[in-house]
Amino acid sequence: METLLQDLRYGFRVLRKSPGFTVVAVIALALGIASTTAIFSVVDEVLLHPLPYPDSGRIVSVSQKLRSNGANASASPANYLDWAAQNHSFSYMAASRGFQGNLTGGERPERIRFTVVSGNFFALFGVNPLLGRGLLAEDEKAGNDHVVVLSYGLWKSRFGSNRSLVGHNITLNGEPYTVVGVMPADFAPDDYGQLWMPSAWDVPPYPFAPEKDPRPLRDSNYFEAWARLKPGVTLAQASAEMDAIARRLEKQYPDANTDIGISVVAMQDNFVSDIRPTLLLLVAAVVLVLLIGCANVANLLLARATERAKEVSIRSALGASRLRLARQLLTESILLALIGGMVGVLFAAWAVPALLTLSPPDISNFKHIGLNSEVLGFSVVVSVLSGILFGLAPAFHASRENLSGSLKEGERGSTSSRGRTRSALVVAEVGLSLVLLISAGLIVKSFVRLMNVDPGFDSDRLLVFGVGLPPSAAPAQQDAFYQQVQDRIEAVPGVQSAGAISRLPLSGGNSDRSFKVPGSDKDYSADIRVSTPDYFHTMGIPLLKGRNFTEQDAHGSIGVAVVNETLARIVFPGQDPIGKYILDFGPAKDKLQIVGVIGNVRHEGLETDPRPEVYLPFGQAHWPSVFMVVRSKTTDPLALTSGVQNAVWRVNKDVPLSNLRTMQDVIARSVLRRRFTTLLLAIFAGLAMLLAAVGLYGVMSYTVSQRRHEIGIRMALGAQKADVLKLVVKQGMSLVTLGVALGVIVSAGTTRLMSGLLFGVSATDPLVFGGIAALLASVALAANYVPARRAAKVDPMVALRYE
Repeated sequence: METLLQDLRYGFRVLRKSPGFTVVAVIALALGIASTTAIFSVVDEVLLHPLPYPDSGRIVSVSQKLRSNGANASASPANYLDWAAQNHSFSYMAASRGFQGNLTGGERPERIRFTVVSGNFFALFGVNPLLGRGLLAEDEKAGNDHVVVLSYGLWKSRFGSNRSLVGHNITLNGEPYTVVGVMPADFAPDDYGQLWMPSAWDVPPYPFAPEKDPRPLRDSNYFEAWARLKPGVTLAQASAEMDAIARRLEKQYPDANTDIGISVVAMQDNFVSDIRPTLLLLVAAVVLVLLIGCANVANLLLARATERAKEVSIRSALGASRLRLARQLLTESILLALIGGMVGVLFAAWAVPALLTLSPPDISNFKHIGLNSEVLGFSVVVSVLSGILFGLAPAFHASRENLSGSLKEGERGSTSSRGRTRSALVVAEVGLSLVLLISAGLIVKSFVRLMNVDPGFDSDRLLVFGVGLPPSAAPAQQDAFYQQVQDRIEAVPGVQSAGAISRLPLSGGNSDRSFKVPGSDKDYSADIRVSTPDYFHTMGIPLLKGRNFTEQDAHGSIGVAVVNETLARIVFPGQDPIGKYILDFGPAKDKLQIVGVIGNVRHEGLETDPRPEVYLPFGQAHWPSVFMVVRSKTTDPLALTSGVQNAVWRVNKDVPLSNLRTMQDVIARSVLRRRFTTLLLAIFAGLAMLLAAVGLYGVMSYTVSQRRHEIGIRMALGAQKADVLKLVVKQGMSLVTLGVALGVIVSAGTTRLMSGLLFGVSATDPLVFGGIAALLASVALAANYVPARRAAKVDPMVALRYE
């Protein structure tokens, strides 16, 4: 311990004597450690940290799965009831489905997200309410089901954290519900529900059913299932049992369950499956930045070792062993890394909030992302490992110094070995930088391609918002309400037109329904959308054939539908679909005549190919909750906000507006994750390129200083400035060329691993590879040119006299 303290004190004195070196090295390390720490804080909370439920590793998601392609889907009520009754692997099994509803009774109505759940839902998660109680099995019975449990966020924002609220009524969708409990703040983000109410399995229509069907439905899938494994039961055992149940149900109900298996996945894996590839890519990026920073510092230490050669030789002559010298130098490196780590943590403390501001909801919803003790401990470990990594080579070379050569006045020690090591480090820096730059280039090009995708509508000057009546509203009441709302909105100054749709484009999700066509037994499927007559015109969706809906397409008239181009091509190839019929489709399983074909709209995402879609007229299908779309005559649709809001409230003051924003904002939110990945990768790649350029500049500057005598002789013998410039540039660019070649080879293999994150771009895109290689070579040439130009200005007489 005494020796270690001596080494640390001596290391502090050495670093203090070389402030320029220390500052440059600390900044290079701090940038790498800050990047690594910031990303690890996200990875720790999202991927590594257990969810905030007791024994959360035993909670699983249970869903239907197509055996043919492995795609997961929500479950049907009837299948869920059979799963719950027949399994022996789970201590609890619960169902849930999300809705939106109108919360009234305060100063303003509010549109909220609520979840209908089975009575054992809270028991499954094992979380006690902050106030009151959770839901019970008895709450599912008729007469007991008008009770709710509030989320902490809703309780705080809507009811001012009123602790006496439990036992009192609130009004949801025009009906009174008794508040029986409030959940703690970390139970679930409000995006997953702001209150929970019980299902009522013994009251037809059964919960979650969109149709007035007195039986639990087996061929409509629209809710999630969760379960808790019994003690001693593994995930594999539960999966095997559920697969056996699925095969029994397939034999028993072949019409609805053919090709239907059951997927059992750990709940945390289910939550993070989409974001995991993005986070792992960012982890790889920051590791590369850190490695490049370490290579830079190692180069600085190797250059500095020449200046310290005499010091090391004297210590060796006084009896210090090679191991003792190496330990001292390694201690200095670790000390330097810890200082860089402390500065890096300060950078990370600023970077993490900025990171969360830019992050998509599946990251920003996690409440505990930050510099906790685990993240700080990780930073210390990374700092120490970095110090060892970049300190090994300098310590090894310094401890092998030629003692007699270093003690001779004016004679240089053996530097050829250090020179080779420094050159190898530059090659590695350039290669690693190129790998990161090419990866970022592919992601950037992919994002540009994505943003150039035609969404199928004109997003300019569009204002959108959600609005809805309670589900109990009669069809005639719905028709009258939305017609009056549309009329009043169109009367607002500055409004060009308005319409309504059951599900907004690029909002994610779908409502998949099966159907047939006359003369064929083949089953088709399509997403169902319900719209008003003016919707297509307002959105700028082109009509390719036939007609749009009209006011005459109302209840009592012949059932009609408008289909998209994809459905027309798949179901009626080479035919005119106008006038043809689709069977057994829609809420009433109607026979519908196709009256129009519209262009494809990207509903699930810009990167997702349009699926077959069937649009039904609002006057025939009805829909209690819709999205209104309003096109402005001006360039700023948000200027219509107040007028549109007042127009709705003049029709019904208890109907709130939700998610009011522009359509361009909807598009921006739909690509938020890709924008997040693209921006961070571009930042890390730029940082890597900067560090590589600095490293090359340092090596060439040191080389010029070492070859000053040689350059003086060359110029005395007749070499021109251009010859010296060419000599130095050639040496530097040979290292760059080798690094670029190495980086291209490595990138050709590694970029294939990120192909799932690309859109419209090959993982080995030659333009990206060639362009990025040329860019890095240009930056390297600029970094190389400055010391080369300084070498060309050497005065031969001064250089020779110096020697």
